Amino acid sequence: MSKQPTESIKSGSRAAKWRRWTWRSLLILALIVFGPYLYSRVMAPSCRLVLRKLEKSAAEVPPAEVPSAKDSLRVACYNIAHGRGLAESNWEGGDGAARLERLEQIASLLKEINADVLVLNEVDFDASWSNQVNQAEYLAKACGYRYWVEERNLDFRVLHRTWRFGNAILSKYLISNPELIDLPSYGESETWLAGKKRAFGVELAWGNNDVGSSGVHLVAAHLSHRSEDLRERSAAMIVEHVRQNGLPTVIAGDMNSSPIGFPGNTMTEDGRNAIETFLAADALSASQVDVPEISAEFTFPSNDPQIVIDWFFANERLRFGSYRVIESELSDHRPIVAEFQLTDIDAEEEPHQ
Repeated sequence: MSKQPTESIKSGSRAAKWRRWTWRSLLILALIVFGPYLYSRVMAPSCRLVLRKLEKSAAEVPPAEVPSAKDSLRVACYNIAHGRGLAESNWEGGDGAARLERLEQIASLLKEINADVLVLNEVDFDASWSNQVNQAEYLAKACGYRYWVEERNLDFRVLHRTWRFGNAILSKYLISNPELIDLPSYGESETWLAGKKRAFGVELAWGNNDVGSSGVHLVAAHLSHRSEDLRERSAAMIVEHVRQNGLPTVIAGDMNSSPIGFPGNTMTEDGRNAIETFLAADALSASQVDVPEISAEFTFPSNDPQIVIDWFFANERLRFGSYRVIESELSDHRPIVAEFQLTDIDAEEEPHQ
């Protein structure tokens, strides 16, 4: 009796087992490689905008005094470049100790500025290149900001590496009603795969204890570096958001754009410009109205400033009390600081005592 059929059956069985083992191994490998990424992208929308509060006793972090409607509100804006300093790549900028030391230096600078509210661009919440340090939380604790909001622009994970960063607002005053402003994307597939730049607005309990009846609307934005067309369309969406809100409003952020006549300005094919779009809006004024005469009034790059791309805008219910650019090379941007007062429009609306 021939053994060939039996051997063929055994050989076929071994081949089938080998195929099953191979496919199972490939499936496990795919889950290891792509599982964290897919999970991070599925969960990203629910983590896109988070309002947080520093949970410490009043003795450790005294609540900010609510000023009268006539007092100034000091706002600072700083693109901290992920804490990499002047390095061109986010993977550069030193090891973990060097990064942490630079973050401590940024905290010291911010404490000297002593703003009531701080807008941060390019701030990491959980990024491998900054050793998973939540920089917004670190700076809030170091500088005594009781409330802050984190807004993630990019949010994904591949294997053990994470990319989670975006914008943040840190405040000594109560923050309420955070609202995402979903700006135009460079590409739908890129947005789904990794994320995109966005903006967001909050209400601050400044000028009155009851933010529902009084307060200031603050918008944090970081516009795309890709094209002026994308920046201009984003500016138009932010302007519409501000118009619908109705509160005294400040817009702050790295706009990656300069108006016509300023060094480094760019335009769309049909002659539009993001900063010009802000300025053309009803009753919006800007922190920089004239071309700076000295380099100290430019904001980028910090070690040889030549252009203005970091901006404040305020609607007619607020006026600029002061504005300045802070000299620092802890980031490739220089921080900007402005003080705002309520205008006579709001004074007229206040009830007589």
